[in-house]
Amino acid sequence: MKKLMQKGAAALLTAALLAGPAVSAAAASPAGQEESLKIAVLSDTHYLSPSLIKNTADFQEHRNSDRKMFAEGAAFLTALLDTIRQDDPDVLLISGDLTKDGEQENHEELAKKLEQFEQESGAQVYIVPGNHDLNNSNGMNFNTADGNAVPAERTTQQDFREIYADLVYNDDTVIATFTPAAGKQGGGLSYVARPKDGFTLIAIDSARYSADNTDSGTDEHETSGAISPELESWIIEQIAAAKQRGDTVIGMQHHGVVPHFEMEPELMPMFLVNDYTRLAQVYADAGMAYIFTGHMHANDIAAITTESGNTLYDIETGSVVTYPSPARAVTLTRTIEGGTVHETMDVKTYTGVGPITFTNPVTGEAQTIEDISAYGKANGFTAASLTGMLNNLLHGYYGQIAETGSKTALEGLIGSLLGGGLPLTVEQIIDMALPLLISAIAPTEGDLSVTYANSAILIDWLDETNGLQLQIPKAGIMDSLNYLFDAVDDLLAEPAALDAVIQGAVEELATVEMARDGNTAKTILDYANFIYQSHLGGEDSLEQPQWVQDARALLASGELTDQLIDILIHHVTNLLNVLLEQMDFTEFTGITGVTADGGTVGLTFDESRTALIIPANAHSDEVLGSAVTAVICNMGTEIPAGYTMKDLLDNAGALLESLGIGNIDLNIEALLKQLINGAPDDEGLLTAELRGQLTGFIERVADTMGTDSNYPEDNNTTITRTWALTANPGSVAPPDTGDTAAILPGVLILLSGGVMALTLLRRKK
Repeated sequence: MKKLMQKGAAALLTAALLAGPAVSAAAASPAGQEESLKIAVLSDTHYLSPSLIKNTADFQEHRNSDRKMFAEGAAFLTALLDTIRQDDPDVLLISGDLTKDGEQENHEELAKKLEQFEQESGAQVYIVPGNHDLNNSNGMNFNTADGNAVPAERTTQQDFREIYADLVYNDDTVIATFTPAAGKQGGGLSYVARPKDGFTLIAIDSARYSADNTDSGTDEHETSGAISPELESWIIEQIAAAKQRGDTVIGMQHHGVVPHFEMEPELMPMFLVNDYTRLAQVYADAGMAYIFTGHMHANDIAAITTESGNTLYDIETGSVVTYPSPARAVTLTRTIEGGTVHETMDVKTYTGVGPITFTNPVTGEAQTIEDISAYGKANGFTAASLTGMLNNLLHGYYGQIAETGSKTALEGLIGSLLGGGLPLTVEQIIDMALPLLISAIAPTEGDLSVTYANSAILIDWLDETNGLQLQIPKAGIMDSLNYLFDAVDDLLAEPAALDAVIQGAVEELATVEMARDGNTAKTILDYANFIYQSHLGGEDSLEQPQWVQDARALLASGELTDQLIDILIHHVTNLLNVLLEQMDFTEFTGITGVTADGGTVGLTFDESRTALIIPANAHSDEVLGSAVTAVICNMGTEIPAGYTMKDLLDNAGALLESLGIGNIDLNIEALLKQLINGAPDDEGLLTAELRGQLTGFIERVADTMGTDSNYPEDNNTTITRTWALTANPGSVAPPDTGDTAAILPGVLILLSGGVMALTLLRRKK
């Protein structure tokens, strides 16, 4: 028997004898009697067993691609459990992402730790899964003999239910569970518990990990959350049943139902449950006033009030393994007067837990951390961690593209941008685009004529001595594009060169100075850490330091936007150069070299494909052949081995000059800057209006995450609420689920009656 049941045993027996099985706890409680539930809250424990950690290159790479403190996580969890135990809670709620990536070993070890906590504290533990916890192929064991990480055992829905059976699913306070329709699993780990008289907890499985509930249609985890229509109906029924009992309804799910910063729906929609706006209204109007969530790793409270006047408080709790590593202590107290329930929820947040001493599984040595919140704050974003996170994210996209190839991926993207419907092939796109592109160019501009006829672009440059007539056939464009797609696929398959470009961009961006704090320069990285950590810690309603205000003023000026654009152009240039270095000149153009026939020089071509550029007459062939001989072949006849499109670009000025066109600067970065920023007398693609919109967007991101506009008291607060009991609340018995708590009053009456009968019989004897 759990501690909370021991505490209430005498009261339960009295209620049973007075009320019988059909009368609710609320109806049985004397008017004015106080009822309370002490709730401890943790979230996003992301437990990684020290036994799966080893100081290897694989682990360090993974650690650098994530902001979570995995090596310290087990010790942090122990310290937080020790801290909340001192509050003598009735229940502990953990709102999802229990493990790092759904490793069975981690679930099993965590379940044992929580069972031990129950035994030592007497509190009942309730959990829900998060997006990381089931059918997750990312789970790894880093502690191997050769130092190479190997996949860990994945956890299925059935595994999860079995691992946490003794902790939750077989507990005698659980009075209902959700059963999906045949062949489905979505939401199947949802349940209802009644930990004490007057309080009902609805634990909602909002995670997506089964084919019937994922966008991919596979049994693989996804970040976003969803509530099926069947689960929603079940939730409403359970709220109604709780209200009939006169209970206060408490919800718990991993994904938020109320945005915790204004731009969360735009920037991070996957951290809110799908259709969150409507669901929040449904929950509130059905009678749920409080819901405990996680996922975003922030300590934040947000609320919505429906048109009917019902308010729902979404109480999000930060992660154990990211700053500020908090725990919540919540006391929910209620009294009933004349059919009206008066409730007070006192919320307290524990941060700064410590000192703690543990054996760090990476170093194998004892480590002491004086204050886990201060430790986490000092270990915020770095250029290395941001690089790792961004490359890790991009590798996911690379993998998705690789499944179909870059060509098919591009076709799908263009099709979706054009409103869906039948997908367009690259060839169809070229068929439509080329005539439009050529018609946008003046047919005759000076001595240059560009037209499109017979599936080819015709270029006629009418110079008196060096006139050129060239064809760019559509077939040649297609052959070159197909080669380009192959080169992109190769680059994505081995993305080390791309990773280096991303690293360079992040490192340069991170060091841009935004303000000064005394003599100390404050960079974009410092500003990003301050804004982000303010939100995570629920400190986004405090006055900001002067240097942060100065940085915000720099944002508003637009100067930072200009600087960032130039930095990005530079690194986009690097990205293009990486791609060009992967592209062989002959493979891309179809030109294999030159030939001299009777003193006349001309181009030679790869006969297996259509060349990208074909001279339209003998004079043009000779002019191009001479230029290629002089600039590319170094007065020979063959294209040098390994000659790339990047080499051609580097030699382009000399090549054009040899054609009599003049020494034109084809520096990609300069061209991109002119294209995007414009020239002194000509606006570029990024107009002043667009530049202002970009600046405004960056300002909004900083403001919405750095300043709390919805219930600013995120850490320590008191919420009060008054609501009316349902008329004759005890008239409807709760659903018959075979639950011990629901039938216990009747059983006690029968047992009491039996004891009394036996006593009378013995006396007669």
